[in-house]
Amino acid sequence: MLYVRKQLIHEMVADQVKQYIRTKGLQKGDWLPSMAELGEKFDVSRTSIREALRHLEALHVVEIVNGRGVSVKDAGAHHIQTRVIIESEKTFLLELCDVRRGLEGRAVELAAMRATNEQLVRMEENLRVYERLRILNQDTAQADLLFHQTLYEASHNPTLCQMIEAVYDSFHEFWQQNEGIQQIFEDTYHLHEELFHHVKQQQPEKAKRSVDKLIEAVELSVQQLF
Repeated sequence: MLYVRKQLIHEMVADQVKQYIRTKGLQKGDWLPSMAELGEKFDVSRTSIREALRHLEALHVVEIVNGRGVSVKDAGAHHIQTRVIIESEKTFLLELCDVRRGLEGRAVELAAMRATNEQLVRMEENLRVYERLRILNQDTAQADLLFHQTLYEASHNPTLCQMIEAVYDSFHEFWQQNEGIQQIFEDTYHLHEELFHHVKQQQPEKAKRSVDKLIEAVELSVQQLF
């Protein structure tokens, strides 16, 4: 059974709120729906909505105004904005891969030294879910996301985690706009297993090399795509 901690739930709700802001094109000063309406929209409790909004307020994405509601403070806070014209999608993706290699490589090094037993258990559970879904030829995206979120959380460096999330959002946003691209990636489950093994065995250098292999697989797919 997949274990999802309470904090992870509010982080996921925060992601949904950010996506809502982007989709609706909300700008600084625009008001969000009430907490009750957001809870109904995302099918979560008001407690989860409240925690998600507090999380976003700490990131300066929204501002909670007592007696009035929640307004957008900075829709682009802590996100890589692609407002500039991207002359080459291939170049953009490969440059993001370089950024991911540096950020995620450092995160797994720290995770190999700092991961708690509880975090290791959750990583392994998410990996098992990933494996079952893969065997059944079902969507593994959520299990993969939960594995990586727990892995980077284990670095115990919140600022680093936020930077990784920003890069992930940019990558994910591109993927959403180009349906079917995600299907070209080769199966990297064995690399996830290898990465987890090195983190569990407290082998930071080997864990970083596993991340390098994962990024190389993405780069290869990008090269084949364009």
